[in-house]
Amino acid sequence: MLSGERHEKILRELELRGTLTVNDFAEKSGQSTMTIRRDLTQLAAQGLLRRVHGGAVRMVVERPGEAIHRRTRQPLATLGLIVPTTGYYFPEVIRGAEAAARALNARLILGVSNYSADDEFRQLQRMVANSVDGILLATAGPLEPGSPTFDLLSGVRIPVVLVERSSRVFESVMSDHSYGAELAMEHLASLGHRRIGLAIASSATAPWLRESHERMVAKLGLETDAPIMEYVRSVVGAGNNQTEFAKFLKDCRRTNTRAALVLPDEEAITLVNLAEESGVDVPEDLAIVAYDDEVADLAPVPLTSISPPKRDVGYAAVTMCMERLTGMAGSAVSPALRRVSLAPKLIIRESTVTGEDSE
Repeated sequence: MLSGERHEKILRELELRGTLTVNDFAEKSGQSTMTIRRDLTQLAAQGLLRRVHGGAVRMVVERPGEAIHRRTRQPLATLGLIVPTTGYYFPEVIRGAEAAARALNARLILGVSNYSADDEFRQLQRMVANSVDGILLATAGPLEPGSPTFDLLSGVRIPVVLVERSSRVFESVMSDHSYGAELAMEHLASLGHRRIGLAIASSATAPWLRESHERMVAKLGLETDAPIMEYVRSVVGAGNNQTEFAKFLKDCRRTNTRAALVLPDEEAITLVNLAEESGVDVPEDLAIVAYDDEVADLAPVPLTSISPPKRDVGYAAVTMCMERLTGMAGSAVSPALRRVSLAPKLIIRESTVTGEDSE
């Protein structure tokens, strides 16, 4: 590594964390402690840092009116963000992460796993090998101890923040999908529905909706015989699960279930179309709440939906990662493991109430 590159990394480290120790930085950069001490001496002579015992600290202005040295030519940190897809749900998460990265002078590197745990692991390996400063990850599957991804993340010495995923081991930022399902159930119950069906695609979100549906049925004193369907989407896209939803609609009619919560939007649209073909009017005969709010407003009958705060999730994840980076030097940021949960909102449209009553 050339001396100019080492100096750039040292100053970037000080701008990010405020301080560095010779031993830690030598280990991180793969250089000898003698080389790092020599670099610090040279930079101190230029007035770019202040030497302290065992390392250096960022130069602080002492005279009134003197400008603080700011290094704005290079990003303070490089963060790797891996998502399962850029085609559904995650575009807004990515935009939020981009906005936070710009605000905090960080560089964001994007990876897409296409829901493949193997691809995800390979991309994580590359990011770690390229010395990213932090990792943001929406895992392709369960993050279990013993899995390659879990073992890799457990061994890195950089911040790891899970995005729209939860863990007892890693920090996370995610939408409160349990609360989102509660909003949907309370809305439908307030309209007088005593049976509320549930149709959910197998996904990271599904368990939260399933648990919340069961809990709210008991809490609200609803009938327990409404149909519940969890299905696997063979191909992502509207209309690919017509057989499953035709059966679900038939079960709703058989049990006199006149309301349903459906994940995701695309298949809620499938249900609207099948209901129309069967002479079932939405919302008079069947009220529908979609979950995700990606394309809910484009349905033949605009769908009432639960809208997770996707952009806020991305923004908060980058912010948390950068806070953890700066906190490594001993700032006031708490070392406690943080799990941030952001509340979705209910958007009322014509699929649950008439047009004049919707918002």
